[in-house]
Amino acid sequence: MSNNPYYNLTVDEQNIINKHDKKTTDYQQLIQLLNNIEFEAISQRSQLTEEVAYEFANEIDSAVWSKVKSKLFKS
Repeated sequence: MSNNPYYNLTVDEQNIINKHDKKTTDYQQLIQLLNNIEFEAISQRSQLTEEVAYEFANEIDSAVWSKVKSKLFKS
């Protein structure tokens, strides 16, 4: 439990509950912060290496290019 006048944070066995004062909290910034926290948590659990991600991106690029090139270069 936190003792901050602008937000209240409580933790139980399954949840973290975060309450903010609407007058002092920008909703869009809060959403962005929560999205960043979620992204960081996913990244930490990921087994994907940078090398594998690069190879996967190249495969996707090749697959998309093979589908699109015939549409671009019609004779």
